[in-house]
Amino acid sequence: MSDERLVLSSAAPDGRIDGLALVDVDGAPLVVCTGFYKLWSWAPLRDEWLERPLTYAFAEDPLAAAYPDAENDIDSVAVAISDGRVVVAAGGDEQGGAVWELDSGELLRGTTYDEPYVSSIATVKREGPPLFVASSGIHWDGVRVWGLSGEDPPVELEAGSVWGLATARIDGRSLVVGGGEEEVKIWNVANGEQVASFSVDGDERAYAVAFSQLDGRPVVVAGTDSGKLYVFDLSGDDDGDPIHEPSTGHAGRINALDVAMVGDRAVAVTGGEDGTVRIWDLAGGRQVGPPLTGHNWSVEAVTATTMHDRPVALTAGRDGVVRLWDLTL
Repeated sequence: MSDERLVLSSAAPDGRIDGLALVDVDGAPLVVCTGFYKLWSWAPLRDEWLERPLTYAFAEDPLAAAYPDAENDIDSVAVAISDGRVVVAAGGDEQGGAVWELDSGELLRGTTYDEPYVSSIATVKREGPPLFVASSGIHWDGVRVWGLSGEDPPVELEAGSVWGLATARIDGRSLVVGGGEEEVKIWNVANGEQVASFSVDGDERAYAVAFSQLDGRPVVVAGTDSGKLYVFDLSGDDDGDPIHEPSTGHAGRINALDVAMVGDRAVAVTGGEDGTVRIWDLAGGRQVGPPLTGHNWSVEAVTATTMHDRPVALTAGRDGVVRLWDLTL
């Protein structure tokens, strides 16, 4: 039974979840969730939910006075630790990216009504002060990298429309991967240069992406709106084709994915429009076990981590429930 992997499930106090991010606070995991104008945190080890009110992101925009009852419209979220504080970067379909301190809700870097809206946000993997990367697949073409200070302008990466983002630190470089129309692109954050690109079939869009490793080689994983899962070799040792035929199983779009090492085996965990969660062996492209069921609506977020020295995946979606799955194979 697929529910044999289910460790814990917990419902958010206010319905749907559009995005989640995970941070370690004093040795314990803390999950930060967005959903329908709200931000929540969830402490899995205590099963404790807290609403996290945030200062209006447009507070410094002169036009904000004309909208006194407006609320933050956030559905993508990233987190980081800065000087011992948890900081949150978030944006949405009607709001540019902004940064807050989680505990106080203080606005650290605001946005304006002229800022581009956001479809995805991620924390850049690097040493030093936090950086975040944001993209959009609808309202603007490009990817932006920015830090905590509003005095520092964002760095623009030439990208086209991008729906999904992920970051990694590989061979001393901070890399960003973006999924877009018919292709996946990778950039070096330090200089903004594109270092690789890969094509997906036909008119597909890559909605979810991640970095992983196979046999010591870096790979890029991409899930598309047709439900296919691709694995590309980033080492440059092939011709740019996927390392094996795309994996299939989801009925409809792959909305979110993350990767994990389970023992010495690299796996991907995907969440789909069909409400299922699936585990994949990246080397062979095979699905591991039956689909994980329980979500009764679209799965919008997937994050892999370890708890009590065991690999697990957190999944959430439009049903407003976070589920914790054991990935041990």
